[in-house]
Amino acid sequence: MTSVRVVPMADADLARWRADQAAAGAPLPGRDDVDDWRALDVVAGDVVVGGAVLTLKREGPVVRCAVRLLQTTVPAERREVWSHLADALAAHAREWGADVVTTAVAPALAGAFQHAGYLATMTGVSKRLDPDAAPELQDDRRVAVRPMTPEERQRFAEEAREFLRAGMERAGVLPAPGAPMARMDDQLRRIAGASPPDDELLMTGTMGPDGEPVGRAWATLVRPDGPEGPVDFLGNTLDLFEPFRGQGLTKSLLGALVRHVRALGVRDVHLRVYAHDAAARRTFLEHGAGVDDVHLRREL
Repeated sequence: MTSVRVVPMADADLARWRADQAAAGAPLPGRDDVDDWRALDVVAGDVVVGGAVLTLKREGPVVRCAVRLLQTTVPAERREVWSHLADALAAHAREWGADVVTTAVAPALAGAFQHAGYLATMTGVSKRLDPDAAPELQDDRRVAVRPMTPEERQRFAEEAREFLRAGMERAGVLPAPGAPMARMDDQLRRIAGASPPDDELLMTGTMGPDGEPVGRAWATLVRPDGPEGPVDFLGNTLDLFEPFRGQGLTKSLLGALVRHVRALGVRDVHLRVYAHDAAARRTFLEHGAGVDDVHLRREL
């Protein structure tokens, strides 16, 4: 059995790692908005097989340790080694004073982390849009989309915080009931303003000749490759109003959004699905989305 541990990374090794990551266009995670930051060597047996970056942050009554980056040469099929590494990360987080440790890993590693006591909270899924293909998820085209009116935006911003918090708490994304959601609160304040930012996409789903509102969606548009690069769609929320649930309209609403964002030049659609929402995850996977990562947490 291979023993696995994590130990503080030497300054010289950290400097080399930082330089290598910067040269590759993937800088190490920063120290902003956290209470503490550490770089660690991953050691299997007596051999350094990779590195990890962990951050520590107090969120209300809970201290959360986040594994922000984990790079190793250990193959994904070495499940036992990965489970020991997951345990070693949790042990280090506990000694550091954390109450919970969180991370996101490739789907092939999720089983090893779950074996070590981590629970899945969310799944990241994505789909690349083919500009020459017919719009997916739009078999019946019952639902169309249009931008939210100012009144709809204001109402959405007021309501979204509560249902987002409820979903996050049920999934275990938030470390504790009542934990702050500073970043999300800031985004909601921005979209409720008189002139929402151009990168926030706020749409109402409508149905029928009178355009009756049936649901809504909120996404953020980003250019991960720079200001001249392609646009990616990061989905924040998608929900149907109560009278229209259970009628198979989710796929049609999502399909209408795909048609809309394709016209905007969107390259990739990224969504995060709470672990308990198996139906939503199945809908996306059945229509060509792939799993990017699995978000996990472990109580300490």
